Amino acid sequence: MNLLLWLRKALVVWQGVFSLLICVIFCSVLLSQDQSGRMVFHQVMVSTFLYPFQSVLSRFDLDFRIYHENEALRRENVALRTENDFLTQSLRQVPRLQEMERFRENVSLRLKPGRIIAEDAGPLQLTWVLDLGKADSLDVNMPVVTPRGLVGKISKCFEHYSFVQLFSDPAFKVSVQVNSSRARGMLESEGPDQLVAQFPAGSEVHPGDTLITAGLGGVFPKGLQVGKVSSDISETEEQNGDVTQSFLIRPFQPLNTVEEVFVLIKQDAWNLEEAP
Repeated sequence: MNLLLWLRKALVVWQGVFSLLICVIFCSVLLSQDQSGRMVFHQVMVSTFLYPFQSVLSRFDLDFRIYHENEALRRENVALRTENDFLTQSLRQVPRLQEMERFRENVSLRLKPGRIIAEDAGPLQLTWVLDLGKADSLDVNMPVVTPRGLVGKISKCFEHYSFVQLFSDPAFKVSVQVNSSRARGMLESEGPDQLVAQFPAGSEVHPGDTLITAGLGGVFPKGLQVGKVSSDISETEEQNGDVTQSFLIRPFQPLNTVEEVFVLIKQDAWNLEEAP
């Protein structure tokens, strides 16, 4: 189409010269002919030159207009499709935001809503980046949750963004408690999709039990939903003289589906008092 564009521009620029040249040639031939010769020349020129030439120019101009109309329609189609995708995602976001708003209204904790703007590029999902920072009253070790349960804690905090250490990180550990029997243990990750909770041998823990945070250590408040006991690994280990038993845990909140979170603004009552 670049060649057609160049030809059209050439015709527009030189159309006056072409028209004058054709008129001069046409008039010269007519003046050199007698009356009958002029009639014959006129009919021949009109039927064999002017009409075909005009038809070619008209067809060329039509093709050029169609090309530009197609380009305009193509750009409009891309813009409309992008806008439609944006509106579709906005509609899908509404139920999540409504769920988060109901959760915030039903709890007494101070929650700061945030959005995930980046995550680990590798297969192991260990860290998120939030669009919140110190300017939003965030600080290191503040818990990060969704309406379904715990997902991690703030590991690094900057002025306008922060990093979240997820519970899938092997370095992440949190004290947990069985909601029914109140048995306490320690939750940690042994792989990207494998959470393990260790309890003292003989603890009353069964598949299907709900785990919550135990509130020990001053980082997480007591009672945050964590997950359910999936199965007993059937392993007993002796650590420092204590025998422990391990259980697989299925978290309430899958990490790969999260887009918005809450950060719990830490209260002084969460921290353990220092001994005098």
